[in-house]
Amino acid sequence: MLRVAVILFAIAVLGAAGVTEVAHSRRWADPEAAQQVQEKLDAIPLAVGLWTGKIAEFNPQVIRQTKAIAHTYRVYSREKSGEAFDVLLLAGDPGDIGTHDPERCYGGAGFKPVGNRRRVELTDPVTARPLSYWSARFETETFPAVALQVIWAWTADGNWNASDDARFEYVGRPVLYKLYVTRRVGAGGAKVATDPTDDFLTEFLPAVRKSLAPDSH
Repeated sequence: MLRVAVILFAIAVLGAAGVTEVAHSRRWADPEAAQQVQEKLDAIPLAVGLWTGKIAEFNPQVIRQTKAIAHTYRVYSREKSGEAFDVLLLAGDPGDIGTHDPERCYGGAGFKPVGNRRRVELTDPVTARPLSYWSARFETETFPAVALQVIWAWTADGNWNASDDARFEYVGRPVLYKLYVTRRVGAGGAKVATDPTDDFLTEFLPAVRKSLAPDSH
């Protein structure tokens, strides 16, 4: 059974293909600064609402290729329903983290988009601020087919945005965060009775915002 982690592995490898300037790497030459960002990611809770997360290991070589200076990889599940999401958060310079949407990257992993990506709007239940993310479905041509729902967005302060050009929009920000949330879905256009995505994100994203806030550490 093909794990979602394998797909995220491919995204990270292909997403590292963008050209980066030497100045970007110099900004994070200070290991203490990078450690402070990692601590913010580590502070994201593993228990959010009815969802329970577990830390998972991501290939360190691949993380280096993404130019991320910090990351966290978790699997959140809801025991009663068995639903689960893979979550990968990357942090680094906007010139590195703002590149390559999944539509460009999933082809290298044998996936093709099914339909067009959708911009989805949410409201933070704590701050009442609008949040947005991109959502798209990808499917293999293998038999049996593997289908994934992939969500992605960026933020500099914990308020997530479905950016059209994150490198440009966040230029000059000291740190840019990129979020991937992935869930296996029914192949061949099959639909499940309920979609737990908004339920999970409504619980998870405010918890992330609190951890990533500029004054949180």
